Amino acid sequence: MSTILRKNYKIIVVAVVIVLLGILIALWRIGDPPGETDRIYTHVYIHGVAVGGMSGEEAEAALMERFQSGLAARKVIYTMNGAVVAEFEFSEFGARFDFTTLVETALEYSHLRGLPRRLRRIFNRTYEINDPPVIAVSAERLEDIMKKLSQTVDVPMQNAAFYEDASAGGKIIVKPESAGYGVNTELAARATQSLITGMSDGTIELEIKTVAPLFTTADFNFSPTILGAFETVAGGGGYEPRSRNISRAAGKIHNSIIFPGEVFSAGEKIAAYLPNSGYESATVLVRGEPVEDVGGGVCQVVTTLYNAALRAELEIVQRHNHSARVSYVDLGFDATVAGNYYDLKIKNSTPHPILITSRLENGSLYVRLHGYETREPGRSLRFEVRQVELTPPEPYREIVDPTIPRGERYVTLESQMGYHVELYKHVYINGREVAQIKINTSIYKPLQGVIAIGAG
Repeated sequence: MSTILRKNYKIIVVAVVIVLLGILIALWRIGDPPGETDRIYTHVYIHGVAVGGMSGEEAEAALMERFQSGLAARKVIYTMNGAVVAEFEFSEFGARFDFTTLVETALEYSHLRGLPRRLRRIFNRTYEINDPPVIAVSAERLEDIMKKLSQTVDVPMQNAAFYEDASAGGKIIVKPESAGYGVNTELAARATQSLITGMSDGTIELEIKTVAPLFTTADFNFSPTILGAFETVAGGGGYEPRSRNISRAAGKIHNSIIFPGEVFSAGEKIAAYLPNSGYESATVLVRGEPVEDVGGGVCQVVTTLYNAALRAELEIVQRHNHSARVSYVDLGFDATVAGNYYDLKIKNSTPHPILITSRLENGSLYVRLHGYETREPGRSLRFEVRQVELTPPEPYREIVDPTIPRGERYVTLESQMGYHVELYKHVYINGREVAQIKINTSIYKPLQGVIAIGAG
């Protein structure tokens, strides 16, 4: 071969190599991902939905539009002994697809380099992502539905109880206990979660658990005695609003039981602060001054109960005195309730149940606490009020009243002294004092009186 031919051959070979390299580089670049972008590469599918060219947010929205409605309409059916008791759509559980992981896989595929991916892109081969999506369930909604199931199915247990039977001449009767049953909501919730996340509607047979009573007739196997009793004069004959409020409140606590270790809330039981409670407007003390308000008179029931509890020597968990002294008990012996913040709470620290009976009768309010007497024989009590401080009121405040003849003066509100007192309990065994216990401290504000001066 001549020298010229050999040179031309080499030039041709070099040219061919250069062209081939150019073609390879071009093809390589064709397979490159689209660079710094949040877009998914073309020909990517998630569960059959083409998401190529979409951003992550757009892909999630497209998947939700395609699949969410079908998920939400599925149902969970709950049965008990084969009978349907309730059914709920997935949407009621807040069931919702979460395609975040699948979309992130698509974005990762779109931006990773490598020969297999390049070749797949070069030849426009599709990339399918069919991993199961995550299904989220709202914990709050699941809990609410478990509560609804309980309300539908549960039969509460009934403790044994005793009560004063008016038809039997006031005899105390024992009512036997009864077992209850309820849904095993923990198991039902787990089964529900599993069914929904498995993306299949179906039926869940509820497991029922028996709820045994805490107190049986054996706990009432004693002859009840009066542990503590107290009486206050209510007056009014039961015809005016205050007396009707007292009668209603007394009825609210009548035949209430305080089981061992239980704390009884007088305010919660009487519930004068609730709307539509049935109490009428009557005189109450607000910052020491008498005003008209709903429930006037209920504090006399609370005070009478407090004094019965003191004589039964029960634990007083919470007690508040009035802002000014009241007429139906001495200083230090009153108790008040207001809203859901001032309350009288009494704990049964004895090993036996205690029954409260209460009634308004012939102008007197009676409260008695019945139970099993565990105190030693010969025990007696004496209560003593000690005055710590006396605060005189401000001089009478005068107001002009055009409805009163000129020159005349009337006291419209009597002034009251302010008191700081302490209540003590003296305990005696067979007449000998064995203990002296401070019960409470009460502070009553002085009340400035008012004189109306005629200007008519």
